[in-house]
Amino acid sequence: MSDASKRYDDVARQWVSAPGGSCDVRYGTDVVETMGKLLKSAVGRTHLCAYVVGEGVGPELEERIRRQLTDGGFKVRRMSAPAGPVARTLPALTDALGNLADAGITADDLVLGVGDVDTLSMLAQACGMWCGRVPFAAVPLDLDAMVEVATTPRMLDVGGVSRIAGISTYTKYLLCDPGVMDLSPDAETSRLGRALMVASAIAENEDTFEALWNKADAVMTGGDADVIDAALDTLKSRGHLVSSTSLSSRNSLLYGQTFARALDKLTGGTVPASTRLGEAMRFAARVSASLDAMDVDDVLMQDELLDTLSIGEFEGEVDPAELLAAMKADRFSRSTRFHLCLPHSIGRLRMTVVEDELMMENLTAWCEAHATERD
Repeated sequence: MSDASKRYDDVARQWVSAPGGSCDVRYGTDVVETMGKLLKSAVGRTHLCAYVVGEGVGPELEERIRRQLTDGGFKVRRMSAPAGPVARTLPALTDALGNLADAGITADDLVLGVGDVDTLSMLAQACGMWCGRVPFAAVPLDLDAMVEVATTPRMLDVGGVSRIAGISTYTKYLLCDPGVMDLSPDAETSRLGRALMVASAIAENEDTFEALWNKADAVMTGGDADVIDAALDTLKSRGHLVSSTSLSSRNSLLYGQTFARALDKLTGGTVPASTRLGEAMRFAARVSASLDAMDVDDVLMQDELLDTLSIGEFEGEVDPAELLAAMKADRFSRSTRFHLCLPHSIGRLRMTVVEDELMMENLTAWCEAHATERD
């Protein structure tokens, strides 16, 4: 058996539920070096491949992937895409669709994107629109992208409203190679990926939460395999939730999002996304406890898991009335009702009405607890 065949056999596989169909997740240190053979089987007779390279992708990795595509028999059409939030805008989406048109990409061809969560999320949107749906393969470059893109890709920012516009997307292949991913524990993308692990575990059930609890130390101190293993669990959880026929299950993926976006608005984007999401979950659990909906022991267990996974805490000056106003503005841009996704227990999240008086009590306590310490 050739070395290439051995490498291919070593690549592991996991099917993950997604709204448009199951996503074929391949993971292992040789994924990039074997993707040509894999992707060739995805389309049967190979045609064109739109190879979309996100901003910041190194030339060595770009060339390695290009060679795999040509070895797989594809006629490669290279394209570029921005990275970061600017990728999730209408101009960026329009450019991507225009590039697919110029390249003559059809539903029988393939789009392969490599980049961060925003680049890949935008491409998932573009592929869902193009020719009814063109197959999309994603190569994530960090933990956050691995956790989000296949099941819950970020929607577009429109008119100053964050993540508001999008369609149902489908990522056919998620190709995760630790050798090309930044999985360092101190990277913000890793912290955000771990925060999403907690949010997903709280949303699914007690068994999933316990499994993450038991793996948390290994995620922080073990190797890449431990991180990938936990990320796969999160992918499966998010796939189950987003594909559920239960509206309450699907809505559970909103856990922490309203507070996190409101805090981002008030702090001008200076607070890391992982910190904002961590604080949002801590706050939501305490609001739920004040409603006698969540047991205090569950609140403390979530706190401990967030601490174990090194999800930071916010420190700064925020006005509680302004924070409430920002939360309402965010919710009312998406719904006519001010409901918050609150955990009533681990594995049972519900959209809940919270009276303004109780919200202000909790927000005031939160703002005071996180105010900058003065001498």
